[in-house]
Amino acid sequence: MNRITALAATVALAAGSLALTAPAAQAAPAKYKVTAKANTEIAIVKEDTVKIRGRVTPKAAGQKVVLQQRVGNKKSWKVTASAKVKGNGTYVLKDKPTTPGSREYRVVKAASNGVQKGISKSMPVEVYKWEKLVGRDAGPATNFAGPAGVNIGAEYYGSSLATTTAGTPSSVEYTLGRKCIEMRASYALTDESASGATGSVTVAGDGAVLASHALAIGTLVADETLDLAGIFRLKVDAITSATPAATAAVATPEVLCTR
Repeated sequence: MNRITALAATVALAAGSLALTAPAAQAAPAKYKVTAKANTEIAIVKEDTVKIRGRVTPKAAGQKVVLQQRVGNKKSWKVTASAKVKGNGTYVLKDKPTTPGSREYRVVKAASNGVQKGISKSMPVEVYKWEKLVGRDAGPATNFAGPAGVNIGAEYYGSSLATTTAGTPSSVEYTLGRKCIEMRASYALTDESASGATGSVTVAGDGAVLASHALAIGTLVADETLDLAGIFRLKVDAITSATPAATAAVATPEVLCTR
């Protein structure tokens, strides 16, 4: 064997030895896969429960998963519920929001038995709350009193709007900022109105009429719901007869709003 051939053989032998002794690549540790789906993207305080269902793989039967949520622009996640994983790997978590506002939910399965922690995708939910319209700051107002208590059909309605001077046009405006999606209220002449009195009430959003009602003694437009989605400014107008004198009321108006 000449010198060149011997050198080549030596190099090949060394490479083979290195290949035989090189450590095998380490497999990545197993990680829990957590799927999650919320039953809704919109919830109402004191009315709705957010239910999140999903599955953990590997199954991890009897082990715990936790529900975390992040409210508004906060960066930190807060644990709000927990549940055990069922034998088939599924779970159900629940949350009943107590405050309005935007939030995200996610589900976390902690590391165990050599399997790394798993985190589900985040799920956005917008939470709304019914609040008194007269509890909000009013804009321009003429000849409307509120919050006022009124009697209609011998029943008392608190937190209402009522006209103050018969025969004088009345109006009041509220800025909703596109944060409200519904309004509910009743409309009538109050019991202090004289027999034969008449009036009308109109509700408009950004200049478009949402509802208009002619009113008379003994009639009541009860619990009407209006769609406020996308509305920035709400305006209520009322007209009442001067003789016989009338008082028109928007009874217990409420709006469904987020922060």
